[in-house]
Amino acid sequence: MEALSNPHRKPLFRLITIGASGLGSFVVGLWGMKLGFGGSIAGMPSDIVGAIVAALCALAAALAALSFFAGVDESADYVFKETHFDKLTGMHARVSMIGKITEAAARTIRTGEPVFLIDIDIDRFKHINDSIGFSQGDELIRAFARRLREALPENIVVGRIGASEFAVLYPDRTDKPIDRIVEQLIETMTEPYQLRTHLQSVNLSVGIVAMPKDGTDPVLLLRRSNLALQHARASGIGNWSAFHPDMGQVADHRQWIESELHTAFLRGDFDLHYQPQLDLVKGKVVGYEALIRWIHPERGMIPPTEFVPIAEETGMILPIGKWVLKRACSDARHLPKDCFVAVNISPVQFMTKDFIATVQQVMQATGIKPERLELEVTETAMMQDRERAAAILKELAEMGISVAVDDFGTGYSNLSYLIDFSFRKLKIDRSFVSRIDTDSSTGAVVSTIVGLSRALGVDTIAEGVETENQAMLLRAAGCDVVQGYLFGKPGPLTIDQIAAASATAPRLVGHA
Repeated sequence: MEALSNPHRKPLFRLITIGASGLGSFVVGLWGMKLGFGGSIAGMPSDIVGAIVAALCALAAALAALSFFAGVDESADYVFKETHFDKLTGMHARVSMIGKITEAAARTIRTGEPVFLIDIDIDRFKHINDSIGFSQGDELIRAFARRLREALPENIVVGRIGASEFAVLYPDRTDKPIDRIVEQLIETMTEPYQLRTHLQSVNLSVGIVAMPKDGTDPVLLLRRSNLALQHARASGIGNWSAFHPDMGQVADHRQWIESELHTAFLRGDFDLHYQPQLDLVKGKVVGYEALIRWIHPERGMIPPTEFVPIAEETGMILPIGKWVLKRACSDARHLPKDCFVAVNISPVQFMTKDFIATVQQVMQATGIKPERLELEVTETAMMQDRERAAAILKELAEMGISVAVDDFGTGYSNLSYLIDFSFRKLKIDRSFVSRIDTDSSTGAVVSTIVGLSRALGVDTIAEGVETENQAMLLRAAGCDVVQGYLFGKPGPLTIDQIAAASATAPRLVGHA
């Protein structure tokens, strides 16, 4: 029984059983030969014939046992590999990683040496996979896994626990703090990946738990590291977060949003508010940015920062984004003829195969002229697939639709894409505007962006302007179009709101 219960002794036990059966049949055969086997079998005594038949049966049984146990061993080995190792990357699979986490937890309890479980996930991988194709998606995962191995020390345990999710067990054995380790890892892993057909960029979210502080149960640790990861993802692009007990409440709220989004869309909870964009030189409003708002019948206003990332992950951003585009183009009919409407386009929405067709359908249905529509697209969206993004931007330009690069300066660091892409405007992010009057370096950056836009023959607009001093400094730097609370908060598109926004212009031009 001990041999049967010990997997390491099973092969030896089986060999002994098969060998004994074969040897027994061989001895019985010799005995039969000694008593007269070799003559006419018909003249043999019945007991000798029976002995020979028994020997042959025993030999056949031994061969059958050999074949059976070989098959069992091969099947067991196949099942082990299938369940414990990821076929695409060769890394530990989720089942195996649970075992490794268990071992690490037991070791940290015994030695007192902390171990970090680092949960790494590629943001919006499903949509990347859909846009570039499954074979290219597999190539991206393999390249990501190779780089992850190379970025970590040799003895670090790494596993693939989801489609684009990886787990790392990192012992606390170095003087370098874990936050620095993770930041370097994110920096390395977000460098573009050269695939067969194009250069692919990715963004990551990372969650961290520490053993034994955050627990020792492997399933609980994985859940907590994922909670930390989701918290990091909700905080913005390329972030990481360490687990905190309050994150369970955040996860519950996130789950509620995910379950409520579809119902909210069908119920008509969503609305658009508009924020004016002011030309300081002309002294007038030239456009309005459409901003989505979710007004829940019971919970009131839910900020876009809470539901838009979840809508992108679940795919709900596609019907919502199409509705926003159609509603904004329809509302543009109520704006002055020389005003345009600016619509934010999600990276997920931008990279869909039918994006251009959707824009064309909306324009045809609403009757809006191309020059009165501006689409705001982030650097991140354009860098998911540069070739496809360049083709989409070219088609939009040929249609006469203006494209603004949103959040410029906060995303992709390689400015070579500015040469390849067709766009008409760079939008200076509010993070620069908020510091322009307190930090001279920020002012230099803003001036550089304005100078770059002029060299490229495109316009600039600054968002998040809240003080007259910021507006004057932007004007001095050469940025003519601005938007922010100073000129008008986002609100429903009404005649009073349009008039109030336009009335602020002369006062500011005088100061500039």
